[in-house]
Formats: sequence, C-alpha cells, structure tokens
Amino acid sequence: GLLCIIQVALNISLRLSLEERSAGVPKRLFQKGWEYFHSSFYYISSTEKTWQESRDDCVSRGANLMIIDSQEEQDFTRRFPKRMWIGLTDRAQEGTWRWVDGTLLQRSYWYSGEPNDEWGEEDCAEINYKDVENSWNDMPCDRQIHWICEKKMAP
Repeated sequence: GLLCIIQVALNISLRLSLEERSAGVPKRLFQKGWEYFHSSFYYISSTEKTWQESRDDCVSRGANLMIIDSQEEQDFTRRFPKRMWIGLTDRAQEGTWRWVDGTLLQRSYWYSGEPNDEWGEEDCAEINYKDVENSWNDMPCDRQIHWICEKKMAP
C-alpha cells in the first residue's frame, strides 16, 4: 500500500517536472503512446502501415518518422522489441540515403550486410529489432510494420 502511494507521488512529481522543463509543449505529448527522451518525444505505433502511411501518420501528429543522430538515440530504440520504420530512405536516388528532413545519412547503424537492396526493391529503412547494437535493415517501402515518430523540442 505504502509503496503504491510513493510510486504515485513519484510519477506525479516527474510529470510536473517534465511539464515545467518543457513549457509550451502540448499536453497531448504527455498522453499515452508518447515517450520522452533527450529533448524529443517519440510515438511508437501499435498498428502496422507502409513507410509512407507511417510518415503521414507522424506528420498528422505534428512529428515525423524518427531521425537517429546519436548512439544514445539508437540505444533508446532497443527499448521497443518490434520492427519499426524510421525516417530514412534512398527512394530519390538509389544508394543515397537521406533522412525525412532532407539531410544525408552521416552516421549509421546498419545490421551486418545491410543495406543490400535485395531484388532492387528495398528503399526504406527499419529498425529490425535484434539484441544487437546495429539493427537497421533496408526493405520494401510497401511492407506494413510498426513505426516510430519523433517530435523534437527546443534544446
């Protein structure tokens, strides 16, 4: 009983602390489905869609597919044991991987042997959950899997 009360008190104080530190952040980001990590909010889908449908869903939420630009962010994705679209594609030019914000891929976490553009059809990137540090895989954009959105907050 007492432990439950302490847990509730800690949860409330943490939530209030986050709200104070992120003034101007819409309250909806603190609702179910969004996770806070390193100045960004992340939405992890519970359904499966194609890469483009996933991106459209993120945009409708005021976010975009996740851009992974640090080892810490890559490690964060390992909390979610499912295959998820991220915001990386080479659809515009084969072999030139760009993030959804238009920036070129600099640092990558491809699984061994990836990207391999198997059958010339793999133009979108996913986190293919494995208990390994490097877990990215390229696959056809029309496959339906989960996805992860990111909404960056001002630093």
